[in-house]
Amino acid sequence: MTVAGVRLSRRGWGFLAASAILFVAAYASGRQELLYAASLLAILPITAAIVVRARRPRLGLTRSFSPQIIQAGTTTDAAITVRNLSAGRSMRARWWDAVPWAPGTVDGGLIPALEPRSPRFLARGNTTTLHYELRPPRRGRFEIGPLGAEVGDAFGLATSSVVVGAAESLIVTPEVIALSESGLSVPAGDGEARLLQRRAAGDDDDAMTREYRRGDAMRRVHWRASARHGDLMVRQEEQRSLPEATIFVETQFEGYQDASDEESGPESAAFEWSVRMLASVAVHLRRIGFLVTVVESGTPQLAEVGGGKRRTWGDEEFLSTLASLELTDEANDELRSSPASGGPLIALVGSPHQETVDAMIARRRPGELAVAFMVTGATGLDVFGRSCGYGPGAPRIADRLTDAGWLVVPVRSDDDHSAAWRAVVVETGRARG
Repeated sequence: MTVAGVRLSRRGWGFLAASAILFVAAYASGRQELLYAASLLAILPITAAIVVRARRPRLGLTRSFSPQIIQAGTTTDAAITVRNLSAGRSMRARWWDAVPWAPGTVDGGLIPALEPRSPRFLARGNTTTLHYELRPPRRGRFEIGPLGAEVGDAFGLATSSVVVGAAESLIVTPEVIALSESGLSVPAGDGEARLLQRRAAGDDDDAMTREYRRGDAMRRVHWRASARHGDLMVRQEEQRSLPEATIFVETQFEGYQDASDEESGPESAAFEWSVRMLASVAVHLRRIGFLVTVVESGTPQLAEVGGGKRRTWGDEEFLSTLASLELTDEANDELRSSPASGGPLIALVGSPHQETVDAMIARRRPGELAVAFMVTGATGLDVFGRSCGYGPGAPRIADRLTDAGWLVVPVRSDDDHSAAWRAVVVETGRARG
């Protein structure tokens, strides 16, 4: 517990000011009764300050959130259990909780007077629970607290405040938007399980069969292969392989024209759109059966979920990591050496530079679907006419990607994510038709 200090209220300072005036008047007029009144006015606020300092609360607390992990735009219930640690009854106190965004505190109500700490009051009267709703303004990992408490005297002349407890972490993940279920369906990369059969040199029957083992069902016996081998042979089980998809996300600061290094607010509205789309697409594809890999253009930040590897992370773990995903100045050194991606490739970029565009084009396999969501700020800055850095007359970014077989979807940071996804569904359906 940290003592924040004792201070006089405006009324207390008014009493001292009136006391000073009466002292001057008393000496000027020689009237002794004015001196008595001046002394009383000075004693009252000083006494009040001594009392509130002596009676400042000694509190312990525990803080919890329900739920502990929330999506941006939703609320959580903060519960603070406060207990009196002093040997005497505490005074009623006004409380507030610190938050890391404007205005800096959440104003609460009153902490009631609590009974002293003793075996007699452990079950009743010694503790109270404070509740309030918390709605963070954006995604992130936030430290909530510590709690502030302030007591005052009965005349409102002085107050004493304390800071209690430590901060507690609250994880705010990106919002996950529901996307169309009729998502990706393209040759060699659809959303259905693909059947892979083992092939070997020689007759296909040999590759599709094996020797009978005790417990094998008779309906699986391959009679033609059995006749040829002279032993019972059974069909091998078909091996299923889930389709793969890769999400490429631009995480370099210079990749977004609206990026700002100001401490307050998000770094880039376009980047925040990309993060929400990353969360939505990754969760959507995993739920319909895809194995998803996430690739970052900047310094990798998803290492704690296996570098974004598709088999090692769950939705909650992945979204919790995205809560602290931020723009970086450094490029991903492994980007150039990464192999081509299997299955559909979804890119979320702003105004990508030469190296990023080259890496995107190199990752696409012939015949696979590749979609690039190119997002600008809400002002609609023209990134599509920007050169990739290949000199005068170089093709525009969108044209280069289109020529390389990419479907380019221009969006703004205030566009609806589900509408952008539906545009992909429509375009892929039209291409199949």
